Amino acid sequence: MRWQRSAPPLPGAASLLASLKGKAKLGIITNGFTALQQVRLERTGFRDYFDLLVISEQVGVAKPAAKIFDYALDQAGNPDRSKVLMVGDTAESDILGGMNAGLSTCWLNVHNRPLPEGINPTWTVASLSELEQLLCKH
Repeated sequence: MRWQRSAPPLPGAASLLASLKGKAKLGIITNGFTALQQVRLERTGFRDYFDLLVISEQVGVAKPAAKIFDYALDQAGNPDRSKVLMVGDTAESDILGGMNAGLSTCWLNVHNRPLPEGINPTWTVASLSELEQLLCKH
């Protein structure tokens, strides 16, 4: 999930995170600069929901490279990749990166953008509430 510098979290974020608390380990992989990304996350009030925050500036490689996903999974204790879901709002970095790392993916397509050629998410949702419903089914 991506938040702009002063923009509030997407509708449904609080409900989704509350529904996953204690049921799944959550992490963020973000491209960008450490100070800005940490401030953005702190401003949401959701920092405590996440077990892991991986920032491309610290790793030295950005999404969609598989290496940043490999690093994040290593930091998370190397969970079975078949049990990991990459959720992202940018097909070209988030979804392609998840695909490159051998993960199931869910494209959060809130702006109803066309799917770029060669990028095939496992699922596509239009809202965080739709994502919450999808996760409850699986």
